[in-house]
Amino acid sequence: MKVEKVDDNKIKITLSFEELEMRNIKLSDIEKNNSAARKLFMNLIEESNLDDMFECEDSQLFIEACSDNTDTFVLFITKIENLPDMSKYPHSRKLYRIESQLFEFPSLDTILDFCRIAKDENLFFGNNALYKYNDKFYLFFNDTSIKNKKFIKTYVMISEYCTRYFSYDLFYTTIKEKGTAVIPNRAMQKLMKL
Repeated sequence: MKVEKVDDNKIKITLSFEELEMRNIKLSDIEKNNSAARKLFMNLIEESNLDDMFECEDSQLFIEACSDNTDTFVLFITKIENLPDMSKYPHSRKLYRIESQLFEFPSLDTILDFCRIAKDENLFFGNNALYKYNDKFYLFFNDTSIKNKKFIKTYVMISEYCTRYFSYDLFYTTIKEKGTAVIPNRAMQKLMKL
């Protein structure tokens, strides 16, 4: 486990998947936010000597968990002070935010492996397309798909299989213009039927 201070209000805790396995935790446990995940977060906060990093009294802690696709699990803990009363703004609060829309895979076989898991897990995909560019495959999801709250489970699972992911930018335009549209609509839904 590696603990780094990002700034006065944030720390980063990095663990390998092997360390998670030793703690009997799976990424699916964290995605479900079950008691095992909550216990892991509490243990990591205690083990990281958070009080040495920054004072937590009278503060709320915001926890973000993700995988960075290099066999590591990353947890960001941010101290938040003077939170506004969210009960006055019930519709303005977002529980999660996904900005990645484009996912790179090294081969079609890797995508098909992901499809087998996706079928078993009944993952949500929405509108998506599959492109090939420079011998790599790219899955693109539109805004509506990634903003659907069902997509968070898809995001957690897909990040275990893809090699890189990107937010919507000029790279997608390049892929669309110079790459080949393998399946331009509902790609994942069609691949899961193979």
